[in-house]
Amino acid sequence: MKEVLIVGAGGIANRHAGAIARIAGLRLAGVVDIVPERAQALAERSGAHAYRSLEEALASRPDYVTLCTPREYRLPAIAACAAAGVPVLMEKPPCHNLSTGRRIQELLQESGLLHAVGFMHRWHQALHVVLERLAGERLSTIQVSFQSPFATEPVYDTYPAPYLVERSGGLVGDQGIHYVDLCRYIARAEVKRMQVMGLNQVLPRSQHVTTCDVACWFLEMDNGVAVTHTHTWAGPGWACALELVTDRSQVRVDLFANRAAGSLAGQEFTYHGTVDEFELEHRGFLAAVEQQDQRLVRSPYADALESFRVQAELNRLLYGGTPELE
Repeated sequence: MKEVLIVGAGGIANRHAGAIARIAGLRLAGVVDIVPERAQALAERSGAHAYRSLEEALASRPDYVTLCTPREYRLPAIAACAAAGVPVLMEKPPCHNLSTGRRIQELLQESGLLHAVGFMHRWHQALHVVLERLAGERLSTIQVSFQSPFATEPVYDTYPAPYLVERSGGLVGDQGIHYVDLCRYIARAEVKRMQVMGLNQVLPRSQHVTTCDVACWFLEMDNGVAVTHTHTWAGPGWACALELVTDRSQVRVDLFANRAAGSLAGQEFTYHGTVDEFELEHRGFLAAVEQQDQRLVRSPYADALESFRVQAELNRLLYGGTPELE
C-alpha cells in the first residue's frame, strides 16, 4: 500500500482526496495545513492523520506528496520535499512569479526529485482517445470556449482569490492557464505570437475585483496551429468545450463531461469517458513513483513553467504589467 500526504487542505484538496480513494493500493495517510481545523476535517473525512507541521508529516515517510498550497508557497514546500527525498505532485500553477519558478526548477534539477505539476487535462480520457485517432493528421485550429458563473453569481466574499489578479493571476491565472497549457500539449508547439482583449462585462473593478470577467485570446503556435480561446464568468453555469479541426477531421471535446463527438476522417464519432482526470493523473504519478521514472510524467516542471510564462504574458497585455514576470 502506497501512502500519500496532502499539503494544503483547501477546496482542490478534496478533488485529490476523492481520486486517491478510488485507486486500489493507494491511500491518503496524512493531511497538513496552516489551519489545523481544516487539516483535521479533511483527515477525518478520509481516514487520515492530521499533522501539525510539514516537517512532522514528512517524517512519516509518505510515498509522495500532493501539494495544494497557494501558489506563493510552492518553493518552501518543494524544498522540504526535496530535502526529505519525497516525490511531489504539485497543483498548478507552478509558482507565483518567474524568478521563483526558475529557483524551483534549479532545485528540482539539482536534487533529481521526482515531480509533476497538476495540469490534469493532460490526462483527460476522452481527449486522449481523440488525439490517438487524429495521429498523422495535420492540426489546423484549436478553439476553446469556457464559461463559469463567477460574475453572474459572485463568490468573492467566501472565495476571493480568483477575483484578485495580484493573488491568483485572475481569470487567466486561476483558470485560463489550464487551457494555455493544454493547447501547448495538443499542438506540440510553443507560442510564437499572442493577442488578448478583456473587459468587465458584469463585475466592475473594485477592492474585491481586480480581474476582468471576460477575456478572449489568440495564440499563434510556432508550427502554424492557430488557437482561439473565449473565457467568460458571465455564464449560467460551468462548461468547457474544445474543438479540434484537422485536414480530415472535426471533433468537439466536452472537458467537463468527459465526452467527444464529431467527424473523424469522414466517419461519425462519439466517445464517453468513464474515469476522472484527477484519478488518471494520480494513477500516472503512482506509476512514476513505483518505477522511479520521471519520463512517465506528462507535465514536468520546466514545461509547466513555460505555460506559466505564457499566462503571465497574457496578463501583462491585459493589465499593462504583472509581477508574475519578475
